Amino acid sequence: MKIGTIENLRIKSIVDIGAYLVDDNNNKVLLPKKQIPKGANVDDYINVFIYKDSKGRLISTTKKPFLTLGSIAKLTVKDVNDVGAFLNIGLERDLFLPFSEQTKKVNIGQKVEVLMYLDKSDRLCATMYINNKDVNSRVKNKDIRSFEYEQNADIVYKIIKNNFKGHLVYTDKNADASRIKFDFNMSKSTFKKAIGKLLKDKKLKITEKGIFLF
Repeated sequence: MKIGTIENLRIKSIVDIGAYLVDDNNNKVLLPKKQIPKGANVDDYINVFIYKDSKGRLISTTKKPFLTLGSIAKLTVKDVNDVGAFLNIGLERDLFLPFSEQTKKVNIGQKVEVLMYLDKSDRLCATMYINNKDVNSRVKNKDIRSFEYEQNADIVYKIIKNNFKGHLVYTDKNADASRIKFDFNMSKSTFKKAIGKLLKDKKLKITEKGIFLF
């Protein structure tokens, strides 16, 4: 699992403080109790965003952030202090925008376009230098749109594999948008692009009976 991304993880155990989720390599992360979906049970798969809490510990949330690692969005400045600014990304924890990554001074309430990246200490941060080569090398993603396609394709692949046993009974062309939203928590357009990426990578095939993973 990677910080700053949305992962499809399995519930390994449920304890007093929440649920422990694991990926295919048995890497573990906590999902706080208040974030556990109603009716969720051990061995269920759920989509979560991976980040670090205020103490630097790896944690997850079922809330969908306004942007993910390598993507770009316009965010509202919630606070400014001596070291930088903090931006609202739709989670309990705000995204840090260091002074060194600001192209101009920002103020509380202002909307700024930023890219999310990982700094040298594996901390999620924002930068206004969206085309800065040094930042892009750290993000390891020169093509932001390609990164998003790959991430969405990975989510779709894991959900089909884990939730549908490798066989989806509908395709990207005949599925209703509401069905896709329920099953994958994404728009039909995003789903179609993800399926296209998986087809290109030869990870699935589409027939009259639906989508099958290789």
